[in-house]
Amino acid sequence: MTDPGKVENLSNEAQEARAAVESGENIRDAVRNITMAALSRGQLDAQETKRVVRSVLQGASLGVSKAGDKSRQVLSESLAGIDEALAKSAEATKLAIEEAAGRLRDYGKHDLERSFNDMRTLEGMLLETVKDVSEHSAAEAREILQGLLRHAKDSGTTTGATVKAAITALEQKLGLTLREVAAAGSDAALSTGSNLAEAAAGFLAGIAEVLDAKAKSMRHEKK
Repeated sequence: MTDPGKVENLSNEAQEARAAVESGENIRDAVRNITMAALSRGQLDAQETKRVVRSVLQGASLGVSKAGDKSRQVLSESLAGIDEALAKSAEATKLAIEEAAGRLRDYGKHDLERSFNDMRTLEGMLLETVKDVSEHSAAEAREILQGLLRHAKDSGTTTGATVKAAITALEQKLGLTLREVAAAGSDAALSTGSNLAEAAAGFLAGIAEVLDAKAKSMRHEKK
């Protein structure tokens, strides 16, 4: 079980998520931005995505200890922020694949297959991570997360809907199934710089900047 008072072993994004939850202000947007910022560093692949989601959700579950009767709302907003960030990451992967469509031979088959598989399994990874974090959280956070998990399984997630739409759009645009697109890759990438995971992270950083600019503009208009 996670000790609510323990911070020394938390990653930067976990500490940021905890602070965002404890502040009680614009939690969904703050958690989304924290998640997207962490995902846009380096490579947007399954292993790194799962680590970031786990860290952010762990931080949020720790922060809820000070939320009182708003605990469920706070964790619900936190999970919604993570869900939205993952949906944006799926959009970023779609953009990277679209950009690569004209030069598939520059990419290795394994690289293409891994990117497609990472996108397909994004929703399952989110649900699995929520389950795992809930099992290692304090009693209150565990109960709330398990309730949110049941709801997500019943109602679906933004991530799942976005991935489904992205795959459909890609296959229609390319005139190929993703399996056929992967088969068009080379047995070995021609350039070590041709990495879809890195390209997707770059697109996600751009999406994050746009969302941040919109949020700042809206806050300025409210003043």
